[in-house]
Amino acid sequence: MNAHILDETHPLEEVLVWGEPGIEALLGQLLPQSRSLFRSYYEVPRARGEFACMSALIKNEGIKIVRAKDATAELLQDRFIPSLPASIHDLKLALRQRADSYFDIYRHAKQNDLTKDSLFEITPEDVYNEVNRDMDMILEQDISQYGEQGALRLNYLLSLSKPWPMSNIFYGRDQSQVIGDRVVLSSLRWNIRKPEVRIFKDALHALGFGSAITDIREGTIEGGDIAMFDGCCFIGVGARTSLSAVKEVCRQIGDSLKEKNIQLIAVVNKRQEEESNFFISPTSEHMQVMHLDMFWIPLAPDLVMAYTYEMDQRDAVLVTQEKGRIITEKLGSFREFLRSREIEIFEVNEAEQKNFATNLLNLGDKRVIAALSSNPRVNAELEKRGFTVKYAELTKLVDGYGAVHCLTAPVRRKNQVTD
Repeated sequence: MNAHILDETHPLEEVLVWGEPGIEALLGQLLPQSRSLFRSYYEVPRARGEFACMSALIKNEGIKIVRAKDATAELLQDRFIPSLPASIHDLKLALRQRADSYFDIYRHAKQNDLTKDSLFEITPEDVYNEVNRDMDMILEQDISQYGEQGALRLNYLLSLSKPWPMSNIFYGRDQSQVIGDRVVLSSLRWNIRKPEVRIFKDALHALGFGSAITDIREGTIEGGDIAMFDGCCFIGVGARTSLSAVKEVCRQIGDSLKEKNIQLIAVVNKRQEEESNFFISPTSEHMQVMHLDMFWIPLAPDLVMAYTYEMDQRDAVLVTQEKGRIITEKLGSFREFLRSREIEIFEVNEAEQKNFATNLLNLGDKRVIAALSSNPRVNAELEKRGFTVKYAELTKLVDGYGAVHCLTAPVRRKNQVTD
């Protein structure tokens, strides 16, 4: 298969997703927020239903969906897996032992998280009981979809094979991103998420994208920080992505971008990048604007939607390569840089940003899938500007600090200039 994206506003043809959250996400509910990267209470069964509805919206627009989760399950069929439980019964026992361990260790931290979020009616015991109840239901659904051996292997990999469950893996944009005709693999910031990249790499090979893969081995970089737009590859630098990783992107594919007349622009919040290197867990601010797509999104060739307060905290930095040496050049604030290119900014306020207004999926041809209908001013303005807006209503999926854009990784868009 050919990966191809030159601009996020071009018509979407094919999108990669992981799949619905599973038992690994349930186990994450027993961990403190500082480790799970979720809000304190996350209803996984309802989130699974929302994911299915979002997928149906995308398919109904004629867009092909490829699922890394299904590719992974198929790959695991013939793979030797050390310490694999002998049966579904043994898997259930191991999962419950892991849940018991998390509950015993983190019960008090969980109570503090629930109190901080004003969820006074929910106790850690309630969360623990729901996790145990829902594990059986989700495992039965996995058996129905993948067979007993498939469900056994997949759930062991995601929930038990590493020190922490891969609770966030269903946010399927973070692990990779297509830049031009390359699939750039991420290097994720937090330990609970790091194993996801290897799984996605194997899945991408199985799905036919292996020859396009580029590995980034310096710094940290996550897919939500990358966007192709207006002849530029924008990469956010802050809580999750480092400038050193952007420089590595330049070393790896800078010549290819130059051939396509694409500039590499780092969008830098220096304070957040420095804090991320120093702190042992993300702050609430880091979670709220963790990626570029949390506060900025291209809508049309001359239009973006943005939370301009965060834009004004960031500098646009041109990153180039000359005779093997990486050169950086400050171009002013991010807002000033876009204005110099005559890009209109449709501004959203803080409440709309926190309600995931910018975290939408652009289908091209002035069609978008928004996370929620509960941003009435934003949605009305989009429709006034001629956009068709579909609503995914991700009221539960957003409790992991991500919405439609975070859940989807486009791999092919139609080039409007040459096609």
